[in-house]
Amino acid sequence: MAGNEIVSGRQVGLAGLAGFLDRFLLPLVLVFAGLGVVLPGLGRRLDANGAILITLAVLVFCTGSSVTFADFKGLRAASGRMAVVLAATTVILPVLAWLASRLVTEPALQGGVMAAGVAPVEVASVAFTGLAGGEVVVAAGLLIASTLLTVVLAGPILRLLGAQSATSQLGLLATLTLVVALPLMAGCAMRAIDPFGGRERPLMDVLGTASLLVLLWEIASELRLHASDAVVAVALLVYLAGAGVLGWLLARGVSSTRRSAVILPTAMRDFAVAAGIAASAFGVAAAAPLGIYGVMVLVFGATVVNASRRG
Repeated sequence: MAGNEIVSGRQVGLAGLAGFLDRFLLPLVLVFAGLGVVLPGLGRRLDANGAILITLAVLVFCTGSSVTFADFKGLRAASGRMAVVLAATTVILPVLAWLASRLVTEPALQGGVMAAGVAPVEVASVAFTGLAGGEVVVAAGLLIASTLLTVVLAGPILRLLGAQSATSQLGLLATLTLVVALPLMAGCAMRAIDPFGGRERPLMDVLGTASLLVLLWEIASELRLHASDAVVAVALLVYLAGAGVLGWLLARGVSSTRRSAVILPTAMRDFAVAAGIAASAFGVAAAAPLGIYGVMVLVFGATVVNASRRG
């Protein structure tokens, strides 16, 4: 009896912490971004050992634990809208990124901006969709499909946009499999088997939000801000704004729960994958803008979540 009371008390405490993190997500995002910029040393040391990819994998696992494999059957009802979203983002986002890159004069940095346009859906957008009360399964479906499209089409599209070398499709596929596919399947499997009878949900909620904040801190710690970065930031902001408008247009006429599942995956593209693509296609220096972009998309996601709750 005492043991059950202790477990129950821990669950209540974790549920309270999860509620606190949800309510103050946007200010926490800004605080963690600021910490990464002001105190970057530890974050950079961790990132040198692949901490960003590990944190992403944890975030994907926590997101996957909110759905079961059976839930993906519901994608059939959303398949038409998903096909439109995938087609539009595959064609329009690279064009938007190319147009935004014209604001930057240095070729390598132009390449970094363009890489954001061919990146797949940001992993964190699935978590943000859940936090906004949206259809996580639809967001996850867009994530998986866009990842496959990126592997196949990123190289050819970037060559059309001026890349001097093709991205490594095999290396990209391996990274995305380890960081996205396997953790997502593991999370779904745990939810389907349900070995803890649902008692793990408060812990998964806390761990998911915490991993999101740690991810933001890790990204922000990689920023090495210079006066010239202002122009790059403006270009990325223009691209993000255009992608946000595209997401809003694609979400017109859908239910309120599906709206965030369209807007967030459309507007938020995976900065970590984009950095790898940029380095491969345009050189290492091209990856620099993606740190700025990563902070922007996570702040954007937190803002959408905050707005959806108030609405």
